Amino acid sequence: MPFRPAATVVSVALLGAAATLSAAAQTTASSDSQWRASPTTLATLLQDGYRIVAVVNGVRGNAGPADTIFVQRDQSAYKCIDPQQADAKTKAAPACYELAPPSGGAATSESK
Repeated sequence: MPFRPAATVVSVALLGAAATLSAAAQTTASSDSQWRASPTTLATLLQDGYRIVAVVNGVRGNAGPADTIFVQRDQSAYKCIDPQQADAKTKAAPACYELAPPSGGAATSESK
């Protein structure tokens, strides 16, 4: 299989973006957060054509370990946080959050 520099650059860019998003995901939510809670499930997002672009394993404060799954389609992105629990019987569904403009910011797609 030949070496593909473009693929390597894209992979490195995605890893860098995932690390940045992970750091943002681990910060305390505030009123100017760019992530808005969504009732949409990860399964629905995947069925609607979203693709997983990154999965980050980490610890969420006192909540314990969790996987943060980032999905994207066109110009839309979500993150879903899947808590890892020792007892599989009490496993909760991942909570999903939509990437949105910061509070007070105007949405560019609806400005016209």
